[in-house]
Amino acid sequence: MNLVAAVPITGAVKDELGNPLSGVTVQVLGKNVGTITDDNGHFSLEASSSDSLQFTYIGYQTKHIIVGTETRIDVTLEANAGSLNQVEIVAFGEQKKATVTGAIASIGTAELKQSPSANLKVSLAGRLPGLTVIQNGGEPGVDQTQLYLRGRGTLNGQAPLVLVDGIERDISYLDPNEVKNVTILKDASATALFGVKGANGVVLVTTRRGEAGKPEISLTQEFGIQSFTKTPDDVDAYTWAQLKNEAWRNDNPGAAPNDPTNQPPYSADALQHFKSQDNPQAYPDHNWLQELTHKYVPMERVNLNMSGGGGFARYFVNVGYLYQGGLWKTDPDLDYDARAFLRRYSFRANIDATLDKKKTLTTFLNVAGYLDDQNKPGKDNYGNGGTYALLNTLFQKWPSVQPGPTTPDGEVLIGDGNYGQSPWAMINRTGYQKNTGDNVTATWGLEKDFSSLTKGLTARFVGSFDTRTVYSLSARRDYERWVQFIDPNTPAANGGDSVMYLQTMTNFINTPLSTSTSATFQSHTQLQFFLNYARDFGKHAVTGMLMANQESWIRNGERLPFHLRGLATRLTYGYDERYNIEFDAGYNGSEQFRKGNRYGLFPAISAGWVASNESFLKGNKAISFLKLRGSYGIVGNDQLGDQRFLYLDDISVGTGGFTSNLGEGHVVNEDYLGNPDLKWEIAKKGNIGLELGLFDQLNLTVDLFTERRNNVLINRGTIPTLIGQPSSSLPPINLGRIENHGYEINLKYEKIISHDFTVLANLNYNYARNKILFVDEAPKPDDYAYRYRMTGYEIGQIWGYITNDGYYQSQEQIDNSGLDFEIGKTPRPGDLIIKDLNGDKVIDEKDIAPIRHSTVPRHTWGAALSVNYKGFDLSALFQGHFDVGSGTNSFAWEWYDFRDYHKNAWTAERAANGEKVTFPALSQTQSFSEFGNTFFAENTSYVRLKSLEIGYTLPERLSRKLGTSHIRIYLNGLNLFTWDKMKFNSYDPELASQDTYPIQRIFNSGININF
Repeated sequence: MNLVAAVPITGAVKDELGNPLSGVTVQVLGKNVGTITDDNGHFSLEASSSDSLQFTYIGYQTKHIIVGTETRIDVTLEANAGSLNQVEIVAFGEQKKATVTGAIASIGTAELKQSPSANLKVSLAGRLPGLTVIQNGGEPGVDQTQLYLRGRGTLNGQAPLVLVDGIERDISYLDPNEVKNVTILKDASATALFGVKGANGVVLVTTRRGEAGKPEISLTQEFGIQSFTKTPDDVDAYTWAQLKNEAWRNDNPGAAPNDPTNQPPYSADALQHFKSQDNPQAYPDHNWLQELTHKYVPMERVNLNMSGGGGFARYFVNVGYLYQGGLWKTDPDLDYDARAFLRRYSFRANIDATLDKKKTLTTFLNVAGYLDDQNKPGKDNYGNGGTYALLNTLFQKWPSVQPGPTTPDGEVLIGDGNYGQSPWAMINRTGYQKNTGDNVTATWGLEKDFSSLTKGLTARFVGSFDTRTVYSLSARRDYERWVQFIDPNTPAANGGDSVMYLQTMTNFINTPLSTSTSATFQSHTQLQFFLNYARDFGKHAVTGMLMANQESWIRNGERLPFHLRGLATRLTYGYDERYNIEFDAGYNGSEQFRKGNRYGLFPAISAGWVASNESFLKGNKAISFLKLRGSYGIVGNDQLGDQRFLYLDDISVGTGGFTSNLGEGHVVNEDYLGNPDLKWEIAKKGNIGLELGLFDQLNLTVDLFTERRNNVLINRGTIPTLIGQPSSSLPPINLGRIENHGYEINLKYEKIISHDFTVLANLNYNYARNKILFVDEAPKPDDYAYRYRMTGYEIGQIWGYITNDGYYQSQEQIDNSGLDFEIGKTPRPGDLIIKDLNGDKVIDEKDIAPIRHSTVPRHTWGAALSVNYKGFDLSALFQGHFDVGSGTNSFAWEWYDFRDYHKNAWTAERAANGEKVTFPALSQTQSFSEFGNTFFAENTSYVRLKSLEIGYTLPERLSRKLGTSHIRIYLNGLNLFTWDKMKFNSYDPELASQDTYPIQRIFNSGININF
């Protein structure tokens, strides 16, 4: 081909559903050459290899393609977000936005890449109405992120079904550069096709695919730093010792000043040494958090992808690398690597090909691989160590007064009693743990167009095979434990108190590394067969789908594979782009249940009315879109726990017993009674939705939903003891009932002020509240203030004592209260006043009441804002949770360590002076105040600046001079600022507890170069 002369170029333009688009303007940029596609979407013009073609059409995104060596260019245009032509991903297919009758929501790759998170789940937080994302930890390589769709509706498996390109897969390790969009399916109409797996909602992830045209290469390089969002506020050693003495005085109010056997933990001389730091070896002042953790550690991501193809083959190939450092400081003299970090290597190739000239036979192959290399400190040969123990010790049981971390000879120093484990040693003297996980996913499909038989008929086959193997190397070692003694009566060489060291726990010795290995394996195989039909008859549009499905899992530790099979169907009818009705059904069989009881039908029906296409609204300048829709259906849930075959009895042969009737001392044990009537849970779901577009700029979506979950699997609570069987051997039954209801509001505003100035705002607000109707809970006696602990309340309701009347100010007030105290402790002056809710003059468990809220929020919201001006772009995402709480925050207690808020604990002097009091009277052990109550139950509601990004794109002219087609540089961040109402500000409100690896704040920079 002549690279200078113009040659004929032909092609076709289609929408995302494959329908031809007529009237598309095709223009050669910079030249007075152009044309318009015909009724079949075809076009022809002349252009040279260096020319760029521009495709524009109302309601669709403009597209540019460089001609290169191609003489035929086929193009797929994507509808603008919010456009009636926009294609939405639905279960096993696609539909135009205007015809969708179910409750769905989606986001694209642009929004996902604004978050530098290493976990794709975290990038979804605050983005989609109805989706709650809770990040329960930030340890590199450990997925502790929970997803909930429309709250919780069951006591059993609550996670939504997650599919990647139609196959059930984990998404935590997906590279956001691989992802085209993420869609959530929320109501019965959208999820009925999944039958027994759809009751908790569905998350659909669609990966990117290649398009015909010149190869496009994109390189992205990112580098960032990360730190904890929040950590405990430690106090200095002098303050710590003062507070310890204060706790002693509260516990020993009558101690004589000269009693030689009962003195405060720290003498006046010791306090002075802590304050002056004149002898730091004997009286240290450590900030262990600073000494054992880095303030910032690096994070790096590199991504390279290429896409393109011709008329008969298209490809998208992506490779990625991620490094995420851990925050532990390790001893530089170690001869092994105990650092905490994650290295992830990823690869994906999505290939599409047309196998015949008539383009009636197509095939695709998706292959992806992920290799995780996770490293962290290990455990000693006695099992001491690990992330949980390390955090628990560092944050709670390793105070600033603790000497160390080693003796002058390098041996590990520990404390006495509860301070017998050293976090420094857990990092540097226990060895290391290395987990290498490789995940391979493969999907192949073949599709045949049978329009020669009848227009609109296609058949499709899909087969997939996934494996995940994790190899674990555990390198362990032990170490000697030493303690420090101070002799104030024997001066040291420097004149201070002498210090001695003594080995303790002599069964622990220093050992070299000893290694052991283990491996886990799991696989998933799936076969799908589809018959699809789609055809328009004038104003009538009809579609149909029939799918057969067979799945098999081999899970780690299981000898027998898991199986699921079923059928699914979808039928839709639309009239004149105004009225749409859809019927969906799934018919599934699960081996969790006995033969004859394994299959169930899960139908749903939905309808929509596009009122804006009626004559009385068509062309209305104010109301650009108006649709009403509703759905009702039944969906199932077979996530019934880890135990299999609950319908079978579990019989074993053991030894001993009252009589040995099998000889040789053997007996038959009935360990577990099976339940042959076991079934799946049934969720009856209803949804009403409104979609309103105003002035082609403002779009409002409102959904109201309700759900009734029946057949919830529970353990009986009202079994009489006369049955003669231990409760542990009785089978669970399908008796539970739970209801859930709520609403979702999504408001989107998009304004194109000029060709180089756009503004976008996307806000969503969501409410979901559940109620347990029946769990066969035995009521407590009549004299309990609250007779039920589950029935009538939310899942995860927190319970405790009510303590909102302040503190006991004197012993006289306690004596005159007329109360008896039977919770294991009696109050002292300065303890919290607990309410006698049942009025029996006794404080005991009968006064326990519901406090705070559930650990999953009722209210969630997100607000995404973005501005593009010339080459600059700015985006921000705020998100938050309301009406959510945590159980009793035992980490606020002062038994082991002190925090900043303990400095204003109750004392008689502080109370008499009217000073601020923020904590009950301190104690050296658990006090009357420190039983689960409202004072220690945290309000974990928060508002967070989840992400912020600013970028600049170089002018196209300058990019081309540099040999590229596009260059963008940017800065972004994750979890930047958090506003909350937590009383004890020691850990992030999103964490379940303080001994979880803290959530990371990330500051990130990057550059994207396209060729």
